[in-house]
Amino acid sequence: MLAKELSTELSIDVDRRPYLLRPERPPEGEERRLFDGETQTELNAAMQERAKGVGLEMHRPQWSPNTLRAHEVTAYAKEKGKDGELHHLAAGAYWKSGVDLNDMEVLKGFVEGAGMDWGDLGPRIESGEYQSAVLAEYAAAKERGVGGTPTYMIGGELHGGDVSIDELREAIRSASAG
Repeated sequence: MLAKELSTELSIDVDRRPYLLRPERPPEGEERRLFDGETQTELNAAMQERAKGVGLEMHRPQWSPNTLRAHEVTAYAKEKGKDGELHHLAAGAYWKSGVDLNDMEVLKGFVEGAGMDWGDLGPRIESGEYQSAVLAEYAAAKERGVGGTPTYMIGGELHGGDVSIDELREAIRSASAG
């Protein structure tokens, strides 16, 4: 979501790559663990403030889905030049209402909402066509030192975690000046 604001403001291109937070997470997902400063229904104050600052509505999801299928759908969307649209639909729905990002009907809604053809993609997801590419990207990210999401690579430097939009702006400006 921050990438959308930054790409508009600073004329940057965003190259989204898959990263599985918990590759061993069961396909059905699991209850979301409570992070520091969170309540059962709300995110921590810093996260809420950052979301508010960029006009996002975010609530603490109760469930942590397995995101492999969502990343596979994103790989397809990237081929079609629609990964930005898909990302904003999926992330918005997850953080606003906690949808299951592994559910095929939910993913179908995002794909169609982004103007893509589920009839083409659905069977490809069922066949596992994109799994090896997603897993290879995940492995490459681990090798580069990525340890979680979000992580941004700007000018060859990793910026990970709950990075403020001001920190990202400065990193982009520094990288473009250097």
